Amino acid sequence: MVVHIPVILLLGLSTFLSPVQAAIKGDIYGPLIEIVVIHLNGSHLGLDNWTKEISLTLENKQQQRVAWNIPWSDLLKEGKPSLELQHQLKPGNSFKLKLWMSFYWYLRRSQLLNGNLLSNFALELVKLQRNQPELWNTDLQNMWQSLPRSLRILLKSRTICLQHKKEMLYVAAKNQLELGANSNCSMWVVKESEGHWLRLVNFCDEKSSFFISTLSHEGLFGLINVLNNKTRHFCVLNGLSFFEEDSEASKMESRCHWQINDCSFLPVLLSKLIVNY
Repeated sequence: MVVHIPVILLLGLSTFLSPVQAAIKGDIYGPLIEIVVIHLNGSHLGLDNWTKEISLTLENKQQQRVAWNIPWSDLLKEGKPSLELQHQLKPGNSFKLKLWMSFYWYLRRSQLLNGNLLSNFALELVKLQRNQPELWNTDLQNMWQSLPRSLRILLKSRTICLQHKKEMLYVAAKNQLELGANSNCSMWVVKESEGHWLRLVNFCDEKSSFFISTLSHEGLFGLINVLNNKTRHFCVLNGLSFFEEDSEASKMESRCHWQINDCSFLPVLLSKLIVNY
């Protein structure tokens, strides 16, 4: 049985879906892929409703076969912005989730994953694991593992340590600098904030805090004091810390760059050292 897309569109969605199971051995995937493209160029609501019906109609492997054959390059060449596509594909059902993962891997293979797109994917993965653990599977785990290590640490670790990239010093409570992460005050708890910004609160001094962006560049992060027009970066030069205006910090990158380490193990390690002592 050969189903042509003009006929599908004329008959409507309900008529089209009914022969899917019966005709799955025929040339049904081509028309389905074309309809996905049509919906991606249409309304968000139309895409949501249609993907929900497909999720209930097609088996998991069939959904995956369609999702992994979407011509993403053609959509982008036609002028569809990557961020808009990403927003449209925000997971809401099983088929849409597969489309979302397919788009991620296409962007990754094509080296089109900029910081904004990467951060959005990472934040959405964290939400999925936290709010819909029943959806978590090997495919999503592989996607998570493909993210930069520094981003995974920032989004999943209970506590992190902040080390200056050039001078290798750690920042502790009250902006004090240390040679190593050797106390509870070396740890920072990651709090949710707004957009791509996360708030870091010191483990032993809640008044000590920074904001850090998930839009990192090659695993390097900036630490800022506030999220307003008076933003200043926390920097280090020759062992001395200082705050630098946002415009000036960009000229002094090596002085204002920080790397993050997972310090979730530190409380246990410190307690063992105390007991042994």
